[in-house]
Amino acid sequence: MVIRKRRLWYVVLVIGGFMIILFTYNITSYLYSYKSDLKFKQELEDNIIKDDVNFLSIDFLQLQEINNDVVGFIKVENTNISYPIVKSSDNTYYLNHSFTNEKNDAGAIFLDYRNDLDNLSKNTIIYGHGRIDNSMFGSLDNLLEEKWLKNKDNYYIKISTPKNKMIFKIFSVYTIEKESYYLKTYFSNSKYFKTFLETIMKRSIFNFKTNVNTNDKILTLSTCKDNYGKRIVVHAKMIKKEETN
Repeated sequence: MVIRKRRLWYVVLVIGGFMIILFTYNITSYLYSYKSDLKFKQELEDNIIKDDVNFLSIDFLQLQEINNDVVGFIKVENTNISYPIVKSSDNTYYLNHSFTNEKNDAGAIFLDYRNDLDNLSKNTIIYGHGRIDNSMFGSLDNLLEEKWLKNKDNYYIKISTPKNKMIFKIFSVYTIEKESYYLKTYFSNSKYFKTFLETIMKRSIFNFKTNVNTNDKILTLSTCKDNYGKRIVVHAKMIKKEETN
């Protein structure tokens, strides 16, 4: 009996020690990614971004020296979202690699591998983790708040590429369980695309009073809302485009 109790305590101590190590590792990893993001964003603000009234002007040469996968830059009004956009050959690599290609749980902001920012599909999709420190796409939570929704100046998303500068206007915001429907990039005909647009507009938690039709190019932002698979989804349509000089 005594030997069994000693063995039990030994097992408890081993498991407890393992849990402490795991917890410490997770906290350390999270803090490292948080500090790395703050430093990176400060460098962007100081050296890379020039935000005028209409478009974003980005020094892509500096970004390309860091990572050749960079395809654009995104800024969402009245959020912390101001990041380079990267693209890989799949939708998994940048889930756990930073813009500098370091292994990092925060990941990066990345374009769906099926899309091209200089040749827009009917639906162009950009992903990012919903971090609780509001880094990456974490501040998309702002778009679910009444205060943010009532300010019409917030409805704009700016995207620049080495070739083009674009402005999109938000027309739908909602949360939903994990699914693939809103992640469609190709529609065989206008009828299917029209049904898609009607569906994502009906889902919106707010009426942005923005008309959308089958001639529009749609931008979709997708992020995780919680650990249970729920997503925050934002849809916008392109309203302005200009070639980069």
